Amino acid sequence: MNKVLISVLGNDQPGIMAAVATVITEHGGNIENLSQTLLKSVFGALLLVSIPQDAQREQLHQALQQVGQKMRLAIHLDIWDQQLPPWQENPPEVQPYILTVIGPDRRGLVAEIATQLAHHGVNITQVQAIFKGGNKPMDNLMVFEVDVPRETVMQELRDDLQQVAERLDIEIDTQHRKIFESVSNISN
Repeated sequence: MNKVLISVLGNDQPGIMAAVATVITEHGGNIENLSQTLLKSVFGALLLVSIPQDAQREQLHQALQQVGQKMRLAIHLDIWDQQLPPWQENPPEVQPYILTVIGPDRRGLVAEIATQLAHHGVNITQVQAIFKGGNKPMDNLMVFEVDVPRETVMQELRDDLQQVAERLDIEIDTQHRKIFESVSNISN
C-alpha cells in the first residue's frame, strides 16, 4: 500500500467530509488517520490515506479536485514519505503536559512560546488559539498540548516560559495533563 496526505481547506459547509471520504473510498483508499477543525468559519482537515497503487493516486487527485471545484475547497494531495526523522526514529520518553496562555494578543506570541518549547526539546502535539483582540485577558486564550521529555528539568522550562510571560505581559500555566484533567473535572 502507498500512502498520501490530503489537506482540505475552505469555508465550512455540511457535507465536506462526506464528499471527500466518499471519493477516497470509491478510489480504493482507506483513511488511516484524520484530523479536522474549524477556525471561525474556515474548515480544515488533514487525512493520511492508504491507496492500493501509485497509478490510482492521479485518479484520486483528479476526483478530489472536482469535489474541490464543486464545493469551493482547496484540496491538495501529497505522497507521504514514510521515512522518519531522527527524532521519531529514537523518540525520548515523554510526559504529557498542558500549557495555557492567557493575555492580550501580541505579535510573535506563538513564535516565542514555540521557540522556547523547542529549546527544551518539547514537542507540540496540538495547539488551539482563540484571539478575540482587545485587552481582556480571557478574550485571548491558547492551549498547547505538549510532550515533554522526562529528562527535561521542569523548573528550568517553567522559568524560561515565565520570562516570556513577563516580557509579553501574559500568563502561562504549565500542568501535567493528569492534573489539568483532574482540575477540569472538579471545576465542572
